[in-house]
Amino acid sequence: MDNRRIRPGARLDCAIELLGSARVVADVGCDHGRLGCALMQRGSAQKCIAIDISSPSLEKTTRLARKIGVLDRVETRLGDGLTPLAPGEADAIAILGMGGTQMTRILDGMPPLNGARVCVFQPMRAAEDIRRWLYERSYPILEDRVVFESGRYYQVFSAGQPQKRKQPLPDGWPEDLFFLGYTAFERREPQMKPLVERMIETARRKQKTQRAEALDHQLAQLLQIRECWEGKP
Repeated sequence: MDNRRIRPGARLDCAIELLGSARVVADVGCDHGRLGCALMQRGSAQKCIAIDISSPSLEKTTRLARKIGVLDRVETRLGDGLTPLAPGEADAIAILGMGGTQMTRILDGMPPLNGARVCVFQPMRAAEDIRRWLYERSYPILEDRVVFESGRYYQVFSAGQPQKRKQPLPDGWPEDLFFLGYTAFERREPQMKPLVERMIETARRKQKTQRAEALDHQLAQLLQIRECWEGKP
């Protein structure tokens, strides 16, 4: 047994914080199992159900859990999305490191969050797909962070059980903007401003070689966000 501490990095560390004091966490698409093993090592949860469609990924998770002495609290299950998980079996879910479109497919057709009280997301791309899906179905965004790790910004956010009404958008927020978090904007998440600045630079650079209405629209939205951010007392 190796008792060395897992150092998950800013992205996974943020996800662990947003999972809160969960008893059982389901890590969907667990890959190497670092999230679940770090949760157990810190005592942040009692059990992790690590789910992946890949047998080699689950084998990596098992090896890591055995190495650090938490194998008795990390259960691996082979399957697609939330299908290996019974409704209500986990009180928190983590869906990290995949595309937003895939996240919507995992949640669609299931009971809301499969009975969990909270789900933490970290999309690698197409964040607008999962954010729009949640908004249109009245899932409230509980926490919304931007973290910087290895030269890249990551959006990490959590959603709770759906409410009777949609979460209101903050003043100054474009109604059709979902590639960034309106809750992070409203609370002035510190790393969101530099992310917006980087996205503005990227959009302007693309404009030099591309002529696309969607690109122009995105840049206008980003500039509006920046103006409203700076204009708030």
